[in-house]
Amino acid sequence: MVVIVVAIINHQMISDFVRGWFYSPSLEMLRVREKLSLTEKGELIFNASWPEFNDEVDFNANCLSYNEEEAILGCYKGQRIYVYSIDSNELKGITELATAHELLHAVYERTSKIEKNNLRVLLEGVYKTNQEALKKEIEIYSDDERIEELYVRIGTEIKKLPEELEKHYAEIFKDQDRIVDFYESYIGVFRRLEAEFKALKVAMKELKSQIDIKSAKYKIRTEQLNNKIYEFNSCANQIGCFSSQDEFNIKRNEILANQAELKSFYDEIDGLINQYNLDVEKYNNNIIRSEKLQNIINSHVIVEGI
Repeated sequence: MVVIVVAIINHQMISDFVRGWFYSPSLEMLRVREKLSLTEKGELIFNASWPEFNDEVDFNANCLSYNEEEAILGCYKGQRIYVYSIDSNELKGITELATAHELLHAVYERTSKIEKNNLRVLLEGVYKTNQEALKKEIEIYSDDERIEELYVRIGTEIKKLPEELEKHYAEIFKDQDRIVDFYESYIGVFRRLEAEFKALKVAMKELKSQIDIKSAKYKIRTEQLNNKIYEFNSCANQIGCFSSQDEFNIKRNEILANQAELKSFYDEIDGLINQYNLDVEKYNNNIIRSEKLQNIINSHVIVEGI
């Protein structure tokens, strides 16, 4: 029985070696392979998978997606790795991450049933403590695909793993944390945008509340001042209404002081409105920026890089 298992493993290794021998990576893929810092085993499977970068047309043909709004960065199909060629200075690490992600699909395909069962327990344990980070990505997969996707995403997105899992991924990557850094580099852009969206929503809601409250007060104070001005003017038009010039001046100065205070209060409201408009503009610009970034990573949408 042992001899049969060894023979099967050797057959796979020989097959990978032969396939890898005929692999001619592009200069860009050579750069990515170097940045992934692969072990001998990792490089063997990498070369055997013939990873290549594709433009929109080729990628959509190789990695068929029925949801054109869904951004797919790569796929592993027919023992080949295809990665969508993304040119964006802002999304650093995205092609390295996508390539590493698909490489782990190739590794998982070569993993024995016994080892997969052992990995399942470890992966489920990591998932329990990282549901917030992984649940949204994992819940879309069927039960059959779920463990494989957990295996790939945990290996490329999560640091501080159980020792046994770290040893497993260390068979492929010399530094698994570095792979996660690629993920955090590009996903961090979207997370910062999301955080800005939330912060701006809170700020705009608070500003809107202040503007409404102060505007209501301004309306009341304006009516009160207008009544005072009307009473003052009516009295000024009546002989003897003011007992002296001093009383006239005192009342007049009170109204002028009230006008100055009201003008200052108006300027305060105007400042809040200007800040609210700036936040709205920033929020809308962030929406545009987010949409452009989403389109850049979606092979179904052709956009200029940003």
